[in-house]
Amino acid sequence: MTYAVEPPPGGPLDWRAWSSDLAIRIRSLSEGDSVTVSVPERSRPHLVRKARAFGLVPARYEDVAPWVRVRRDERHAVVELVGSEEFGGVYFFTEPEEEALDELGWRRPGPISLEERVWNRWFPDDVTETAYLSLDDSHAAADLVMVTLRDVMYPGEGPAVG
Repeated sequence: MTYAVEPPPGGPLDWRAWSSDLAIRIRSLSEGDSVTVSVPERSRPHLVRKARAFGLVPARYEDVAPWVRVRRDERHAVVELVGSEEFGGVYFFTEPEEEALDELGWRRPGPISLEERVWNRWFPDDVTETAYLSLDDSHAAADLVMVTLRDVMYPGEGPAVG
């Protein structure tokens, strides 16, 4: 089952509380379940079709909202962020935004299929002996989502408590 979440317009008033709620949801995921956080107010145009016939058939764009998904994969939480157009994804991130994602520890995709060209992180990042996710790892995954949204999607907007 996929759970869908949308932050309130402009982002949560208390980011830390929002992250704690997300950590609880992440920790309670069953095998194969996921929680997807989408930010429709941050939609950007994505080129679907280039102009053809010397411009008689215009280029076509569709708005794409950024999203972050946390899915349970056996003993791990896999955190995925919509892929950049820079490497074949569907969302236009500016160069400063991509640099911020790199600094936050997101991994760019390697040579994988176009459908999987997303930024990603695994929690825990190594082999684990636990049944699923530790409390610390669930908070680390939720905090990555929170910081990504707060600092990359909503930079400088409104109160940023936490």
